[in-house]
Amino acid sequence: MAQQLSSSSHRPFNMVKHAPVCHSQSMRTLAHQLVRYADTDATIVIRGETGSGKERVARWLHALSTRTQGQFMAVNCGAIPSELVEAELFGTTAGAFTGARQRPGWFERAHQGTLLLDEIGEMPLAAQAVLLRVLEDGVFWRVGSERPTKVDVRILCATHRNLEADVRTGRFRLDLFHRISALILEVPPLRKRREDLHTLTEQLLPTHVHRLTPAAWRALEKYPWPGNIRELKNVLVRASLNAQSPKIGPNDLDLRYHEDAPTVATKNGTTALKPLDQVVSQYVLDAVRGCEGNVRAAARHLKVSPTTVYRYLAMGSENSR
Repeated sequence: MAQQLSSSSHRPFNMVKHAPVCHSQSMRTLAHQLVRYADTDATIVIRGETGSGKERVARWLHALSTRTQGQFMAVNCGAIPSELVEAELFGTTAGAFTGARQRPGWFERAHQGTLLLDEIGEMPLAAQAVLLRVLEDGVFWRVGSERPTKVDVRILCATHRNLEADVRTGRFRLDLFHRISALILEVPPLRKRREDLHTLTEQLLPTHVHRLTPAAWRALEKYPWPGNIRELKNVLVRASLNAQSPKIGPNDLDLRYHEDAPTVATKNGTTALKPLDQVVSQYVLDAVRGCEGNVRAAARHLKVSPTTVYRYLAMGSENSR
């Protein structure tokens, strides 16, 4: 059983902080891989759908490693404006640009610890080239500095994207992909680990006052969970607020995809169909990101007008509220 595993440094598996629930075979397999990979400094790519718990897995890997006394830090590469990537990752020196002050970046702050580059597939190509150079030798320059800085940090990368496909389309650098993907961990979606659902639900319920009725449990078990564990947490928070008594019923859950919602079979199982406008909006958003935020370039690739691109971006923003 996964709960009986221990890492090479003999830390009991079930005592590790942030350890994910591992009743399902897919999660037990992942647990075995993590224990084997914990004490290597090889860069690891953690892949999985949005909301599946990739950062939790990264924290677990750090806690099992010999770097556990160091900091675990996570930075969302997709949330950093392209012009600020180097400053955020590597820091700045005073006077490097107007208003700049002496400030360490994420790499320095994670020295002797672990740095998770979350959503690395969203990083602009120019920043990918800089990152590749740093990963090769651990040396970088703060923005505005004339002296190099060397750090000792273990790099983990997380993504929901298919990086191999992004390499083929030119969205992700082939050399960087080879550099970071010495080891790859696949985090299974919640629909592939339903044996973990009960324990996860009990952990994520906001209060100990509420309990789910048998009908509510059945609704959770039948639901496809397109948003994975993050969606489960949000559903339970909503249910605890909606419930008029300590017993949470199926109506309190307010599941976004109802039992009669159409589904489609994929190689990863059955999933609920999304409205067409949401699918198109996401496709347009991906195109704009692939063009590093240049709407006109994305419009040329999509063979539509920039106005159409802006319209779908606005539509996607409304859908996400």
